[in-house]
Amino acid sequence: MIIPAEFLSLKLLCWNRDPSVPIDCGTAWTLYKRNWRLVWQDTLDQTETELIESLQVEFGQVLLGTEGDPPPWAQRDGSQTEK
Repeated sequence: MIIPAEFLSLKLLCWNRDPSVPIDCGTAWTLYKRNWRLVWQDTLDQTETELIESLQVEFGQVLLGTEGDPPPWAQRDGSQTEK
């Protein structure tokens, strides 16, 4: 089981659930995969990178290093720009 609150990006992807409640690997993978465009890969710490690498091996798909930076509206500071 994975506790999203222990991983900054995963915690942010759990905006609609309690990040302190453990989730299984499949749920974590689904959250990363569906929302990968919102993850700032250059800010992932070693622990979260290792988690994602282990999920990549388990589920047979690569996320790290793909799709570049998130869209401009996904601001690092949490603010939103006008469209």
